[in-house]
Amino acid sequence: MSSTNTQAIVPFIPDNAPFSPEQRAYLNGLLAGIFSGATISGSAVAESTPVRPLTILFGSQTGNSETLAKQVAKKANAGGFKAEVFDMEAYPKERLASEQNLLIITSTYGEGDPPDNAQDLFDFIHADDAPKLEGVRFTVLGLGDSNYPDFNECAKQFDARLAELGAERMNDSVYCDVEFDDDFAAWLDSSLAAAGEGDATAANSATQSLPAPVDGKPEGYSRKNPFPGKLLNNYVLNKEGSGKEIRHVEICLDGSGLEYEAGDALGVSPINCKDLVEEILAASGFSGSEPAPNPLGGEVTLREALAELYDITNLSKLFLANLAPYAQSEKLNELLAGGSGEIDTYIAGRQIIDALLDFPGKWDTALDFVEMFKKQAARLYSISSSPKAHPGQVHLTVGAVRYETHGRKRKGVASTFLADMDMGGEVRVFVQPNKHFKPPSNPETPMIMVGPGTGIAPFRAFLEERMSTKAPGKNWLFFGDQKSEFDFIYEPQLKLMQATKCLTRLDLAFSRDTSEKVYVQHRMLEQAEELFTWLEEGAHFYVCGDASRMAKDVDSALHEAIAKASGKSYEEAAEYVDKMRKEKRYVRDVY
Repeated sequence: MSSTNTQAIVPFIPDNAPFSPEQRAYLNGLLAGIFSGATISGSAVAESTPVRPLTILFGSQTGNSETLAKQVAKKANAGGFKAEVFDMEAYPKERLASEQNLLIITSTYGEGDPPDNAQDLFDFIHADDAPKLEGVRFTVLGLGDSNYPDFNECAKQFDARLAELGAERMNDSVYCDVEFDDDFAAWLDSSLAAAGEGDATAANSATQSLPAPVDGKPEGYSRKNPFPGKLLNNYVLNKEGSGKEIRHVEICLDGSGLEYEAGDALGVSPINCKDLVEEILAASGFSGSEPAPNPLGGEVTLREALAELYDITNLSKLFLANLAPYAQSEKLNELLAGGSGEIDTYIAGRQIIDALLDFPGKWDTALDFVEMFKKQAARLYSISSSPKAHPGQVHLTVGAVRYETHGRKRKGVASTFLADMDMGGEVRVFVQPNKHFKPPSNPETPMIMVGPGTGIAPFRAFLEERMSTKAPGKNWLFFGDQKSEFDFIYEPQLKLMQATKCLTRLDLAFSRDTSEKVYVQHRMLEQAEELFTWLEEGAHFYVCGDASRMAKDVDSALHEAIAKASGKSYEEAAEYVDKMRKEKRYVRDVY
């Protein structure tokens, strides 16, 4: 007589369940503990080998790290671990020193800064009195973008500091670029195998792939399979005489099955400038008809590969190092040997075409040539429309990047791809949810929004959402740019929203209208008392735009305004802001 043992299915609380993130984390950990240590034989539950604890912490600005953390937990629980997932902000830091297996997943934003929800834990481990972590085994997964100088800096600092405190790396930390799927999968398998050392059942089960969906339905349009949307509208928002080119772009989503909410982002897979492709081909000595690898599989012509699949603009130290064997240039070799300072000086303001012209090379095959390039990464834009106001469409507010350096005219890849496209053109897109950047769930809750320049994008969506749903909550927008005469984008729509009482307050800051530059943070301080009144009424405070300057200035102004209006000390104001952040009433979409 024989029997078949099947591993128990571990329940998991879904995102849309009526619980807070902290409650979901607790319940998921509880369920994992109850179910992970059991097997099912017929209808009877039998004991299995003891499970290994696994704690997963995520630092997330937009939700990517949170999504991956839950995927880790699902696979770990299916493999016999007792996995707990924590938003870093909700994690009880006092238990850090007693963790056995710790997996950290975090993004980086701004100038190497932690995500907002990771700041407290980051500060905790970097404090002079941080606990010793001997006995803790850990690994880190970083989500970043190598186009930025502080690539994955937050993840790297988590890794370095945990090791300084005595924790042991169970697995090499991995620092992902924009396309993170493959690196994440490899890191997850090796991390679970390392965490399960000594437990063959857990290790073997954890490294097996999760089962495919039982319904067999195709995945649909996504980052890996973007939807070819038709361009419906494309016009300049600035008036003639402006020093800027901000465009309003409308894309059709009919037939895509893609759905988005106000606050989400749209991924755009751009096509490189045709003239630049031809110039690079000329510099390479290839005709463009040669076969070249497609990163997604198969082959295309070299011209197609350079146009659609590879990053042919962003110059890096790695590209120069890859170029050196083919260029056989003494000058380039000296540059690479001279240290990072000299290389950084050369790279500043230059692109790949400059290096190909300065250090001509010779390649035997197109494969040798394209292997020097990174995959082309999709660009994310804050969506500036509400699906309730524009069903079947998605709108973007795009600042076209055009400039000149080292005697050459330059163009932003995605921004000018969109800006220069004719009506009816095809834009490959996907939706990137931003779980934490949403209008308040309670329609009566007031909103305060700070979004200068193209930072207004998500707030146009927020206001359209509230207008469409007739939400009664008050709405206050701080907007600014260079000159009111030319740069007051969306002025007619904002004035209409004011007239219909959807936009309760509109405070403007045009920096070049007066001799002394005035920015949105100055307007906040001028209205400190009213601002604090709204916050005391429970208002949510949102910021969108540049992380390195504007967002930091706005954050300082928020602290100062609260102290000024309430009579609190700066330390008390900081506690007030920290409480807002933990309550998810202070959220930022910054880059």
